[in-house]
Amino acid sequence: MRSIFARRYPTALVLASVAALSSACSTGLGSLGDILGGSGTPGGQQQGQLNVEVRSVDESQRLIQVTTTQGQTGNVRYDQNTVVVYQQQQYPVAALERGDVVVMQVQEDARGELYVSRIDVQQSVQERTGQAGGNVQELYGRVANLDRNRGWFVLQTQSGNLTVSLPYNPPQATLDYFNRLRNGDTVRLEVTPLGAGRAEIYRFL
Repeated sequence: MRSIFARRYPTALVLASVAALSSACSTGLGSLGDILGGSGTPGGQQQGQLNVEVRSVDESQRLIQVTTTQGQTGNVRYDQNTVVVYQQQQYPVAALERGDVVVMQVQEDARGELYVSRIDVQQSVQERTGQAGGNVQELYGRVANLDRNRGWFVLQTQSGNLTVSLPYNPPQATLDYFNRLRNGDTVRLEVTPLGAGRAEIYRFL
């Protein structure tokens, strides 16, 4: 589900920037309080919305590097409670890709570091380019552990099992095919590998 997002954003959204996390990963941005015009309780946590384009996700340090609409780049922290939402479906933070345009609900702690609790995806790379976000591979296997509500299933192949999920905004034909699947069905499809035994459906064949 890798994605790159449009560079025009709703003017009603408040643009926030990222405070320096450390000398090794300085953001080059002002504080959230500066962007919000000093709003919030003095000495307390600042909160706001950050409308950005994702540059990278560092899973080991749980950092998301972002670029604001003003061209500033910095880092935002996340944790296991951070929710990524696109069209009423939830995804792991690791599913974000360079270029995804998102709205982050962020707060600034006493040290000036930003933490994101919720990420709403505005536009995916498929929407912008009509292309998959990575190398497409063709697979054949049997459907197992189908979870229609969460939009994924386990594909059992001769090479092993792979968790396959719907992209952010699947074409209607892909969605219709997925909704007809049953455990035990054999399918041939093209996927975009995401790593760690996961892949995203590009199209069914």
